[in-house]
Amino acid sequence: MDNVELTDAIADLAGLVGRVEETGERVYVTDGGEPTSVLLPAAELAELEHFAQRTPGGVRPRPGPGPGPGQPFGPDPQGPYIRYVHADGRRMTFVRDRVVVAELRSVAEIDWLEDRARTARQSYMPPKQAAAFEEFLARQGPVGDGVAWIADSWRCQQPFTRIEFIKGRTAEDVALAYGADAQDIADGLLLHQVEEQDAREGTDDLTRVLAFGEENGWTWLGYHGFDHAFSRPLDPPPEQQITLGATMAKAIYAFSYFEDGVYQNPFPVEDGAEDRRDMYELIWYTPGEAPFAPEAPLSFLNLHLRIAEKAGNWTDNIALFFEGLERAFGLALPRDAITTGNVRCARPARR
Repeated sequence: MDNVELTDAIADLAGLVGRVEETGERVYVTDGGEPTSVLLPAAELAELEHFAQRTPGGVRPRPGPGPGPGQPFGPDPQGPYIRYVHADGRRMTFVRDRVVVAELRSVAEIDWLEDRARTARQSYMPPKQAAAFEEFLARQGPVGDGVAWIADSWRCQQPFTRIEFIKGRTAEDVALAYGADAQDIADGLLLHQVEEQDAREGTDDLTRVLAFGEENGWTWLGYHGFDHAFSRPLDPPPEQQITLGATMAKAIYAFSYFEDGVYQNPFPVEDGAEDRRDMYELIWYTPGEAPFAPEAPLSFLNLHLRIAEKAGNWTDNIALFFEGLERAFGLALPRDAITTGNVRCARPARR
């Protein structure tokens, strides 16, 4: 990194710009030994601006250039370069043969741009690298039991008609927000206890409980939506929410995905209809065909479904779709615990 005192920089500005253009390195202009501004390649500034504007707003606003000493209006020749001074009198753009080659910005502004750009760069991959990495992830098997194992019984509305996965909230918090009984949660009520009580007392509470747990960083819920006892929106909306609903009598098997409360999966529009329902029916999925358009938010699911189809673990369409969800989101349900009833549950809160 080169440091040049302000008086020397003024004396040979064209030389400094030439050095930046030739080496691609920055030059820091100092005043009394303290860096105040940066002369950097125009391409580097363009890259910083590109990434910085893709970072969500922060608490620290972009530093202003501060009042400048004022400069004469119009292009100012500097050797082979033309200098254009911005309205603030401090920021400058240097052009040679009608091509921008260098920019002068304050140290504070460059620090601000780098701080914001760093966040966006960490999640950025070139398109080819991103595609290769996504395929690598898609080929990884599910962690734990996955969810495809439950597809067959779920289609028959057993053990639940609705299965939900929620990111960013604990299982207990979600269960309470859904209207589960706080005492059942505190007591650690288990699903098999409700089943045994039903058999003993001739009750039917098993169809009116909310089973819940946590797997792979997701809270999962399983329940029957017959009387809407647990169908409640979360406030604020969770980071991610996946809902699977089975209505055997109408042969409706639905999938919906929300991010921060925003619906993500558009569905095929049939017969020119323009109404937008709040679900994607799994009967629309045909193995070998991409269910989501390339520009759709859930287009990345197409790759995971293709990998699931090639793996050949399942032949049933719904199980295949569930395996695609396993691979895309890391979803899992504890198979032994659910089938033996050793999962936590709660009845609706008493009113």
